Amino acid sequence: MFSDIKQLLKNPFLIISLLAIATIPALYTAIFLGSMWDPYNQLDEIQISVVNEDEGSELNGEPLNVGERIENELAENNEFDWQFTDQETATDNLENGSSYAIIHIAGNVSEQATTLLDKDPELISIDVTTNPGFNFVGSMMGTQGGSGVAYAIAKTVGETYTATLMDSLAEVAASTDDIETALSDMEDGAGQLRVSNEELQAGLDQAAPALGAAGSQLTQGNAEITAGLESLEENLAALEQEVAEGSAPMDDYSFTEHNAESIISPVEVTESEITNMSNYGQSFAPFIIAVSLFVGAVAFSVIFPINRSSKNYSSALLMSVSKLVIISAQAIISTAVVAAVIQFMFDFPIEQPLKFYGIMILWAFASLLLVSLLVSLLGNIGKFITIVFLIIQLSASAGTFPIETAGTIYQAVHPILPMSYVIAAMRESIFSFEGSLSYGDALIYTIAITAGSIIILQLINFLKFKFTSFENLIRKLSRIQY
Repeated sequence: MFSDIKQLLKNPFLIISLLAIATIPALYTAIFLGSMWDPYNQLDEIQISVVNEDEGSELNGEPLNVGERIENELAENNEFDWQFTDQETATDNLENGSSYAIIHIAGNVSEQATTLLDKDPELISIDVTTNPGFNFVGSMMGTQGGSGVAYAIAKTVGETYTATLMDSLAEVAASTDDIETALSDMEDGAGQLRVSNEELQAGLDQAAPALGAAGSQLTQGNAEITAGLESLEENLAALEQEVAEGSAPMDDYSFTEHNAESIISPVEVTESEITNMSNYGQSFAPFIIAVSLFVGAVAFSVIFPINRSSKNYSSALLMSVSKLVIISAQAIISTAVVAAVIQFMFDFPIEQPLKFYGIMILWAFASLLLVSLLVSLLGNIGKFITIVFLIIQLSASAGTFPIETAGTIYQAVHPILPMSYVIAAMRESIFSFEGSLSYGDALIYTIAITAGSIIILQLINFLKFKFTSFENLIRKLSRIQY
Protein backbone atom coordinates (compact mmCIF):
# COMPACT_ATOMS: atom_id res chain seq x y z
CA MET A 1 0.00 0.00 0.00
CA PHE A 2 2.88 2.34 0.76
CA SER A 3 5.20 1.10 -1.95
CA ASP A 4 6.16 4.62 -3.02
CA ILE A 5 7.02 5.60 0.54
CA LYS A 6 9.20 2.51 0.96
CA GLN A 7 10.92 3.32 -2.31
CA LEU A 8 11.53 6.88 -1.14
CA LEU A 9 13.11 5.66 2.09
CA LYS A 10 15.55 3.64 -0.01
CA ASN A 11 16.43 6.72 -2.02
CA PRO A 12 17.36 9.67 0.28
CA PHE A 13 18.32 11.80 -2.71
CA LEU A 14 14.76 11.56 -4.04
CA ILE A 15 13.41 12.60 -0.62
CA ILE A 16 15.71 15.62 -0.60
CA SER A 17 14.64 16.45 -4.15
CA LEU A 18 10.95 16.33 -3.29
CA LEU A 19 11.47 18.45 -0.19
CA ALA A 20 13.38 20.95 -2.28
CA ILE A 21 10.56 20.98 -4.82
CA ALA A 22 8.10 21.59 -1.98
CA THR A 23 9.89 24.87 -1.31
CA ILE A 24 9.66 26.04 -4.94
CA PRO A 25 6.20 27.64 -4.51
CA ALA A 26 7.45 29.46 -1.41
CA LEU A 27 10.63 30.62 -3.15
CA TYR A 28 8.64 31.71 -6.19
CA THR A 29 6.19 33.61 -3.96
CA ALA A 30 8.88 35.20 -1.79
CA ILE A 31 11.18 36.28 -4.62
CA PHE A 32 8.57 37.37 -7.16
CA LEU A 33 6.22 39.02 -4.67
CA GLY A 34 9.10 40.63 -2.80
CA SER A 35 10.33 42.29 -5.98
CA MET A 36 7.01 44.06 -6.52
CA TRP A 37 5.61 44.27 -3.00
CA ASP A 38 5.23 48.05 -2.85
CA PRO A 39 6.73 49.67 -5.97
CA TYR A 40 4.63 52.83 -5.79
CA ASN A 41 6.08 53.58 -2.38
CA GLN A 42 9.55 53.52 -3.92
CA LEU A 43 9.04 56.16 -6.59
CA ASP A 44 11.60 58.36 -4.87
CA GLU A 45 14.17 55.92 -6.27
CA ILE A 46 13.01 56.59 -9.84
CA GLN A 47 15.36 59.16 -11.36
CA ILE A 48 13.86 61.83 -13.63
CA SER A 49 16.08 64.40 -15.33
CA VAL A 50 14.89 68.00 -15.40
CA VAL A 51 16.47 70.33 -17.96
CA ASN A 52 15.48 73.90 -17.13
CA GLU A 53 16.44 76.45 -19.79
CA ASP A 54 13.78 79.05 -19.01
CA GLU A 55 15.18 82.58 -19.42
CA GLY A 56 12.36 84.32 -17.57
CA SER A 57 10.16 87.27 -18.55
CA GLU A 58 7.96 90.02 -17.06
CA LEU A 59 4.25 90.12 -16.31
CA ASN A 60 2.66 93.48 -15.44
CA GLY A 61 6.09 94.90 -14.76
CA GLU A 62 6.97 92.11 -12.34
CA PRO A 63 9.68 89.48 -13.06
CA LEU A 64 8.36 85.99 -13.87
CA ASN A 65 10.51 82.86 -14.12
CA VAL A 66 8.32 79.78 -14.30
CA GLY A 67 11.23 77.36 -14.72
CA GLU A 68 12.98 78.65 -11.61
CA ARG A 69 9.82 78.39 -9.51
CA ILE A 70 9.18 74.84 -10.72
CA GLU A 71 12.78 73.84 -10.03
CA ASN A 72 12.48 75.19 -6.48
CA GLU A 73 9.24 73.27 -5.94
CA LEU A 74 10.70 70.01 -7.26
CA ALA A 75 13.76 70.41 -5.04
CA GLU A 76 11.41 70.07 -2.06
CA ASN A 77 9.35 67.29 -3.68
CA ASN A 78 10.27 63.69 -2.78
CA GLU A 79 7.86 61.92 -5.12
CA PHE A 80 10.68 61.17 -7.59
CA ASP A 81 14.45 61.46 -7.61
CA TRP A 82 14.62 64.74 -9.52
CA GLN A 83 17.98 65.43 -11.15
CA PHE A 84 18.56 68.97 -12.48
CA THR A 85 21.03 68.76 -15.31
CA ASP A 86 21.83 69.81 -18.87
CA GLN A 87 20.33 68.27 -22.01
CA GLU A 88 23.38 66.20 -23.01
CA THR A 89 23.75 64.57 -19.59
CA ALA A 90 20.02 63.96 -19.39
CA THR A 91 20.02 62.23 -22.79
CA ASP A 92 22.94 59.99 -21.81
CA ASN A 93 21.21 59.03 -18.55
CA LEU A 94 17.97 58.21 -20.37
CA GLU A 95 19.72 56.05 -22.95
CA ASN A 96 21.71 54.04 -20.39
CA GLY A 97 18.69 53.52 -18.16
CA SER A 98 19.83 55.45 -15.09
CA SER A 99 17.04 57.95 -15.73
CA TYR A 100 13.49 57.08 -16.78
CA ALA A 101 12.41 60.42 -18.28
CA ILE A 102 13.62 63.84 -19.36
CA ILE A 103 11.45 66.85 -18.63
CA HIS A 104 12.60 69.78 -20.75
CA ILE A 105 11.50 73.30 -19.79
CA ALA A 106 12.28 75.48 -22.80
CA GLY A 107 13.85 78.92 -22.65
CA ASN A 108 10.63 80.72 -23.66
CA VAL A 109 8.27 79.11 -21.15
CA SER A 110 7.93 82.26 -19.05
CA GLU A 111 7.50 84.34 -22.20
CA GLN A 112 4.69 82.03 -23.28
CA ALA A 113 3.12 82.39 -19.85
CA THR A 114 2.83 86.17 -20.28
CA THR A 115 0.71 85.83 -23.44
CA LEU A 116 -2.28 84.03 -21.97
CA LEU A 117 -4.45 87.16 -21.96
CA ASP A 118 -3.28 88.29 -25.41
CA LYS A 119 -5.45 88.09 -28.50
CA ASP A 120 -3.43 85.07 -29.68
CA PRO A 121 -2.16 83.35 -26.52
CA GLU A 122 0.65 80.80 -26.71
CA LEU A 123 0.18 77.59 -24.78
CA ILE A 124 3.03 76.72 -22.47
CA SER A 125 4.85 73.66 -23.79
CA ILE A 126 7.14 71.23 -22.01
CA ASP A 127 8.75 68.14 -23.54
CA VAL A 128 8.71 64.77 -21.77
CA THR A 129 10.97 62.08 -23.27
CA THR A 130 10.98 58.46 -22.05
CA ASN A 131 12.65 55.21 -23.05
CA PRO A 132 9.97 52.48 -23.00
CA GLY A 133 12.34 50.07 -24.70
CA PHE A 134 14.49 49.97 -21.58
CA ASN A 135 11.58 49.55 -19.15
CA PHE A 136 7.97 50.18 -20.14
CA VAL A 137 6.56 50.52 -16.62
CA GLY A 138 9.44 52.81 -15.71
CA SER A 139 8.64 55.00 -18.71
CA MET A 140 5.02 55.19 -17.58
CA MET A 141 6.21 56.34 -14.17
CA GLY A 142 8.39 58.93 -15.90
CA THR A 143 5.39 60.16 -17.85
CA GLN A 144 3.54 60.44 -14.56
CA GLY A 145 6.35 62.71 -13.34
CA GLY A 146 5.96 64.84 -16.47
CA SER A 147 2.24 65.20 -15.81
CA GLY A 148 3.06 66.33 -12.29
CA VAL A 149 5.40 69.02 -13.61
CA ALA A 150 2.78 70.16 -16.14
CA TYR A 151 0.26 70.48 -13.33
CA ALA A 152 2.77 72.42 -11.21
CA ILE A 153 3.43 74.84 -14.08
CA ALA A 154 -0.29 75.32 -14.67
CA LYS A 155 -0.80 75.97 -10.99
CA THR A 156 2.11 78.43 -10.84
CA VAL A 157 0.92 80.39 -13.88
CA GLY A 158 -2.67 80.27 -12.70
CA GLU A 159 -1.69 81.57 -9.29
CA THR A 160 0.28 84.42 -10.89
CA TYR A 161 -2.58 85.49 -13.16
CA THR A 162 -5.25 85.04 -10.55
CA ALA A 163 -3.29 87.02 -7.97
CA THR A 164 -2.84 89.84 -10.50
CA LEU A 165 -6.52 89.74 -11.40
CA MET A 166 -7.53 89.77 -7.75
CA ASP A 167 -5.35 92.79 -7.08
CA SER A 168 -6.91 94.59 -10.04
CA LEU A 169 -10.44 93.76 -8.96
CA ALA A 170 -9.67 94.84 -5.42
CA GLU A 171 -8.36 98.14 -6.77
CA VAL A 172 -11.51 98.54 -8.92
CA ALA A 173 -13.72 97.89 -5.90
CA ALA A 174 -11.73 100.37 -3.81
CA SER A 175 -11.83 102.98 -6.60
CA THR A 176 -15.58 102.55 -6.94
CA ASP A 177 -16.01 103.15 -3.25
CA ASP A 178 -13.87 106.28 -3.54
CA ILE A 179 -15.97 107.52 -6.46
CA GLU A 180 -19.19 106.96 -4.53
CA THR A 181 -17.74 108.83 -1.56
CA ALA A 182 -16.57 111.73 -3.76
CA LEU A 183 -19.92 111.96 -5.50
CA SER A 184 -21.70 111.96 -2.17
CA ASP A 185 -19.41 114.73 -0.91
CA MET A 186 -20.01 116.74 -4.09
CA GLU A 187 -23.76 116.28 -3.72
CA ASP A 188 -23.60 117.51 -0.14
CA GLY A 189 -21.47 120.48 -1.24
CA ALA A 190 -23.86 121.29 -4.04
CA GLY A 191 -26.76 121.16 -1.59
CA GLN A 192 -25.02 123.46 0.84
CA LEU A 193 -24.11 125.83 -1.99
CA ARG A 194 -27.74 125.85 -3.19
CA VAL A 195 -29.01 126.66 0.30
CA SER A 196 -26.51 129.50 0.65
CA ASN A 197 -27.45 130.79 -2.79
CA GLU A 198 -31.15 130.74 -1.90
CA GLU A 199 -30.36 132.84 1.16
CA LEU A 200 -28.40 135.20 -1.09
CA GLN A 201 -31.35 135.31 -3.47
CA ALA A 202 -33.63 136.39 -0.63
CA GLY A 203 -31.25 139.22 0.25
CA LEU A 204 -31.04 140.30 -3.39
CA ASP A 205 -34.81 140.32 -3.71
CA GLN A 206 -34.98 142.77 -0.80
CA ALA A 207 -32.19 144.95 -2.19
CA ALA A 208 -33.27 144.96 -5.82
CA PRO A 209 -35.74 147.89 -5.64
CA ALA A 210 -32.98 150.08 -4.25
CA LEU A 211 -30.47 148.97 -6.90
CA GLY A 212 -32.82 149.53 -9.83
CA ALA A 213 -32.13 147.83 -13.16
CA ALA A 214 -28.77 146.46 -12.01
CA GLY A 215 -30.42 144.86 -9.03
CA SER A 216 -32.97 143.17 -11.23
CA GLN A 217 -30.26 141.72 -13.45
CA LEU A 218 -28.31 140.51 -10.42
CA THR A 219 -31.42 138.86 -8.98
CA GLN A 220 -32.19 137.15 -12.27
CA GLY A 221 -28.60 135.89 -12.65
CA ASN A 222 -28.50 134.49 -9.15
CA ALA A 223 -31.81 132.73 -9.76
CA GLU A 224 -30.25 131.01 -12.74
CA ILE A 225 -27.28 129.96 -10.59
CA THR A 226 -29.70 128.50 -8.03
CA ALA A 227 -31.48 126.56 -10.77
CA GLY A 228 -28.12 125.28 -12.01
CA LEU A 229 -27.11 124.18 -8.54
CA GLU A 230 -30.41 122.33 -8.14
CA SER A 231 -29.82 120.61 -11.48
CA LEU A 232 -26.22 119.74 -10.45
CA GLU A 233 -27.45 118.34 -7.16
CA GLU A 234 -30.03 116.19 -8.95
CA ASN A 235 -27.47 114.98 -11.52
CA LEU A 236 -24.92 114.15 -8.83
CA ALA A 237 -27.57 112.19 -6.94
CA ALA A 238 -28.52 110.32 -10.11
CA LEU A 239 -24.84 109.62 -10.93
CA GLU A 240 -24.17 108.39 -7.40
CA GLN A 241 -27.18 106.08 -7.70
CA GLU A 242 -25.92 104.68 -11.03
CA VAL A 243 -22.43 104.10 -9.64
CA ALA A 244 -23.88 102.40 -6.57
CA GLU A 245 -26.13 100.19 -8.70
CA GLY A 246 -23.24 99.34 -11.06
CA SER A 247 -20.90 98.41 -8.23
CA ALA A 248 -23.54 96.52 -6.23
CA PRO A 249 -22.57 93.10 -7.68
CA MET A 250 -19.02 93.70 -6.44
CA ASP A 251 -20.33 93.75 -2.89
CA ASP A 252 -21.11 90.03 -3.14
CA TYR A 253 -17.51 89.08 -3.86
CA SER A 254 -14.28 88.95 -1.91
CA PHE A 255 -10.89 89.49 -3.57
CA THR A 256 -8.38 88.04 -1.12
CA GLU A 257 -5.45 85.65 -1.51
CA HIS A 258 -7.61 82.86 -0.14
CA ASN A 259 -10.15 83.51 -2.93
CA ALA A 260 -7.35 83.28 -5.49
CA GLU A 261 -6.23 79.92 -4.10
CA SER A 262 -9.82 78.65 -4.21
CA ILE A 263 -10.16 79.61 -7.87
CA ILE A 264 -6.87 77.89 -8.77
CA SER A 265 -7.90 74.67 -6.99
CA PRO A 266 -11.71 74.74 -6.88
CA VAL A 267 -12.15 70.96 -6.57
CA GLU A 268 -11.69 69.00 -3.39
CA VAL A 269 -11.66 65.28 -4.12
CA THR A 270 -12.69 62.88 -1.37
CA GLU A 271 -11.50 59.37 -2.11
CA SER A 272 -12.90 56.25 -0.52
CA GLU A 273 -12.35 52.52 -1.00
CA ILE A 274 -14.67 49.63 -0.30
CA THR A 275 -11.67 47.44 0.50
CA ASN A 276 -8.64 48.28 2.62
CA MET A 277 -5.47 47.58 0.62
CA SER A 278 -2.17 48.19 2.36
CA ASN A 279 -0.03 48.18 -0.79
CA TYR A 280 0.28 46.99 -4.36
CA GLY A 281 1.76 43.62 -3.45
CA GLN A 282 -1.20 42.64 -1.29
CA SER A 283 -3.47 42.72 -4.34
CA PHE A 284 -0.88 40.95 -6.49
CA ALA A 285 -0.19 38.18 -3.95
CA PRO A 286 -3.08 35.85 -4.98
CA PHE A 287 -1.78 35.68 -8.54
CA ILE A 288 1.78 34.93 -7.44
CA ILE A 289 0.66 32.28 -4.94
CA ALA A 290 -1.65 30.54 -7.41
CA VAL A 291 1.05 30.44 -10.06
CA SER A 292 3.74 29.31 -7.63
CA LEU A 293 1.70 26.32 -6.44
CA PHE A 294 1.05 25.22 -10.01
CA VAL A 295 4.73 25.65 -10.89
CA GLY A 296 5.52 23.47 -7.85
CA ALA A 297 3.17 20.82 -9.22
CA VAL A 298 4.94 20.86 -12.58
CA ALA A 299 8.33 20.55 -10.85
CA PHE A 300 6.98 17.63 -8.81
CA SER A 301 6.04 15.78 -12.02
CA VAL A 302 9.60 16.17 -13.27
CA ILE A 303 11.22 14.59 -10.19
CA PHE A 304 8.70 12.12 -8.82
CA PRO A 305 8.29 8.87 -10.86
CA ILE A 306 4.55 9.18 -11.44
CA ASN A 307 4.64 6.38 -14.05
CA ARG A 308 6.50 3.93 -11.91
CA SER A 309 5.89 0.37 -13.04
CA SER A 310 2.71 -1.33 -11.84
CA LYS A 311 4.82 -4.34 -10.95
CA ASN A 312 5.76 -2.51 -7.75
CA TYR A 313 2.13 -2.59 -6.55
CA SER A 314 -0.23 -5.41 -5.69
CA SER A 315 -3.34 -3.72 -7.15
CA ALA A 316 -4.50 -0.62 -9.04
CA LEU A 317 -6.23 0.71 -5.91
CA LEU A 318 -3.11 0.39 -3.75
CA MET A 319 -1.11 1.99 -6.54
CA SER A 320 -3.46 4.99 -6.48
CA VAL A 321 -3.49 5.22 -2.68
CA SER A 322 0.31 5.03 -2.51
CA LYS A 323 0.70 7.91 -4.95
CA LEU A 324 -2.06 9.94 -3.27
CA VAL A 325 -0.20 9.73 0.04
CA ILE A 326 2.91 11.24 -1.58
CA ILE A 327 0.86 13.88 -3.43
CA SER A 328 -1.01 14.80 -0.24
CA ALA A 329 2.21 15.19 1.71
CA GLN A 330 3.66 17.32 -1.09
CA ALA A 331 0.56 19.55 -1.18
CA ILE A 332 0.55 20.05 2.60
CA ILE A 333 4.27 20.78 2.85
CA SER A 334 4.20 23.19 -0.12
CA THR A 335 1.20 25.08 1.26
CA ALA A 336 2.70 25.23 4.76
CA VAL A 337 5.96 26.71 3.52
CA VAL A 338 4.13 29.28 1.37
CA ALA A 339 1.90 30.18 4.33
CA ALA A 340 4.97 30.68 6.52
CA VAL A 341 6.51 33.01 3.94
CA ILE A 342 3.31 35.04 3.73
CA GLN A 343 2.95 35.23 7.50
CA PHE A 344 6.51 35.99 8.50
CA MET A 345 8.09 37.62 5.46
CA PHE A 346 5.27 39.86 4.27
CA ASP A 347 2.75 39.82 7.12
CA PHE A 348 -0.10 41.46 5.23
CA PRO A 349 -3.60 41.47 6.76
CA ILE A 350 -6.03 38.74 5.69
CA GLU A 351 -9.67 39.37 6.57
CA GLN A 352 -10.68 35.68 6.35
CA PRO A 353 -7.57 33.55 6.94
CA LEU A 354 -9.37 30.19 7.11
CA LYS A 355 -10.91 30.73 3.69
CA PHE A 356 -7.60 32.02 2.33
CA TYR A 357 -5.48 29.08 3.46
CA GLY A 358 -8.33 26.68 2.69
CA ILE A 359 -8.41 27.61 -0.98
CA MET A 360 -4.59 27.48 -1.03
CA ILE A 361 -4.46 23.87 0.11
CA LEU A 362 -7.28 22.89 -2.24
CA TRP A 363 -5.49 24.50 -5.17
CA ALA A 364 -2.24 22.77 -4.22
CA PHE A 365 -4.04 19.39 -4.23
CA ALA A 366 -5.90 20.18 -7.47
CA SER A 367 -2.71 21.31 -9.23
CA LEU A 368 -0.68 18.27 -8.18
CA LEU A 369 -3.47 15.86 -9.08
CA LEU A 370 -4.23 17.51 -12.43
CA VAL A 371 -0.56 17.48 -13.43
CA SER A 372 -0.14 13.90 -12.18
CA LEU A 373 -3.19 12.88 -14.20
CA LEU A 374 -1.83 14.35 -17.44
CA VAL A 375 1.60 12.82 -16.90
CA SER A 376 0.11 9.44 -15.94
CA LEU A 377 -1.88 9.43 -19.17
CA LEU A 378 0.51 11.08 -21.63
CA GLY A 379 3.98 10.96 -20.06
CA ASN A 380 6.27 13.75 -21.24
CA ILE A 381 3.57 15.00 -23.57
CA GLY A 382 1.46 15.55 -20.45
CA LYS A 383 4.27 17.65 -18.95
CA PHE A 384 4.30 19.76 -22.10
CA ILE A 385 0.53 20.24 -21.87
CA THR A 386 0.84 21.39 -18.24
CA ILE A 387 3.38 24.04 -19.28
CA VAL A 388 1.04 25.27 -22.03
CA PHE A 389 -1.85 25.27 -19.56
CA LEU A 390 0.24 27.29 -17.11
CA ILE A 391 1.05 29.86 -19.80
CA ILE A 392 -2.63 30.20 -20.73
CA GLN A 393 -3.56 30.74 -17.09
CA LEU A 394 -0.78 33.29 -16.65
CA SER A 395 -2.19 35.34 -19.52
CA ALA A 396 -5.95 34.99 -18.98
CA SER A 397 -6.59 34.65 -15.25
CA ALA A 398 -6.74 38.44 -14.61
CA GLY A 399 -3.99 38.18 -12.04
CA THR A 400 -2.44 41.50 -13.02
CA PHE A 401 -4.42 43.77 -15.33
CA PRO A 402 -8.24 43.67 -15.53
CA ILE A 403 -9.39 40.98 -17.95
CA GLU A 404 -11.31 43.68 -19.85
CA THR A 405 -7.96 45.09 -20.99
CA ALA A 406 -6.95 41.76 -22.57
CA GLY A 407 -7.88 40.52 -26.03
CA THR A 408 -11.11 38.75 -26.98
CA ILE A 409 -9.55 35.28 -26.82
CA TYR A 410 -8.27 35.83 -23.27
CA GLN A 411 -11.63 37.16 -22.16
CA ALA A 412 -13.32 34.08 -23.66
CA VAL A 413 -11.16 31.54 -21.80
CA HIS A 414 -10.99 33.51 -18.53
CA PRO A 415 -14.25 32.10 -17.05
CA ILE A 416 -13.21 28.48 -17.66
CA LEU A 417 -9.70 28.59 -16.16
CA PRO A 418 -9.40 27.25 -12.60
CA MET A 419 -6.73 29.80 -11.68
CA SER A 420 -9.19 32.62 -12.46
CA TYR A 421 -11.45 31.31 -9.69
CA VAL A 422 -8.62 30.61 -7.26
CA ILE A 423 -7.19 34.12 -7.60
CA ALA A 424 -10.64 35.66 -7.16
CA ALA A 425 -11.26 33.50 -4.07
CA MET A 426 -7.95 34.50 -2.48
CA ARG A 427 -8.69 38.17 -3.09
CA GLU A 428 -12.14 37.74 -1.62
CA SER A 429 -10.57 36.15 1.46
CA ILE A 430 -7.95 38.88 1.85
CA PHE A 431 -10.25 41.87 1.39
CA SER A 432 -13.62 40.37 2.42
CA PHE A 433 -15.86 41.07 -0.57
CA GLU A 434 -17.70 38.93 -3.12
CA GLY A 435 -16.83 39.27 -6.79
CA SER A 436 -18.35 37.92 -9.98
CA LEU A 437 -16.24 34.77 -9.53
CA SER A 438 -17.11 33.89 -5.96
CA TYR A 439 -15.34 31.88 -3.30
CA GLY A 440 -18.08 29.24 -3.55
CA ASP A 441 -17.44 28.87 -7.27
CA ALA A 442 -13.73 28.36 -6.58
CA LEU A 443 -14.49 25.67 -3.98
CA ILE A 444 -16.71 23.80 -6.41
CA TYR A 445 -14.13 24.06 -9.20
CA THR A 446 -11.11 22.93 -7.17
CA ILE A 447 -13.01 20.12 -5.45
CA ALA A 448 -14.31 18.96 -8.85
CA ILE A 449 -10.76 18.92 -10.26
CA THR A 450 -9.49 17.05 -7.20
CA ALA A 451 -12.26 14.45 -7.18
CA GLY A 452 -12.28 14.05 -10.96
CA SER A 453 -8.50 13.63 -11.07
CA ILE A 454 -8.56 10.96 -8.37
CA ILE A 455 -11.25 9.02 -10.22
CA ILE A 456 -9.49 9.26 -13.58
CA LEU A 457 -6.12 8.38 -12.01
CA GLN A 458 -7.68 5.26 -10.56
CA LEU A 459 -9.10 4.41 -13.97
CA ILE A 460 -5.67 4.92 -15.61
CA ASN A 461 -4.00 2.73 -12.98
CA PHE A 462 -6.66 0.07 -13.53
CA LEU A 463 -5.93 0.13 -17.27
CA LYS A 464 -2.21 -0.16 -16.56
CA PHE A 465 -2.82 -3.32 -14.56
CA LYS A 466 -5.30 -4.62 -17.11
CA PHE A 467 -3.37 -3.88 -20.29
CA THR A 468 0.40 -4.21 -20.31
CA SER A 469 0.64 -2.60 -23.73
CA PHE A 470 -1.11 0.53 -22.39
CA GLU A 471 1.36 0.87 -19.54
CA ASN A 472 4.32 0.20 -21.80
CA LEU A 473 3.20 2.97 -24.18
CA ILE A 474 2.93 5.50 -21.35
CA ARG A 475 6.28 4.44 -19.88
CA LYS A 476 7.81 4.82 -23.31
CA LEU A 477 6.36 8.32 -23.56
CA SER A 478 7.81 9.01 -20.12
CA ARG A 479 11.18 7.47 -21.02
CA ILE A 480 11.46 5.78 -17.65
CA GLN A 481 14.90 4.22 -17.25
CA TYR A 482 14.24 1.93 -14.25
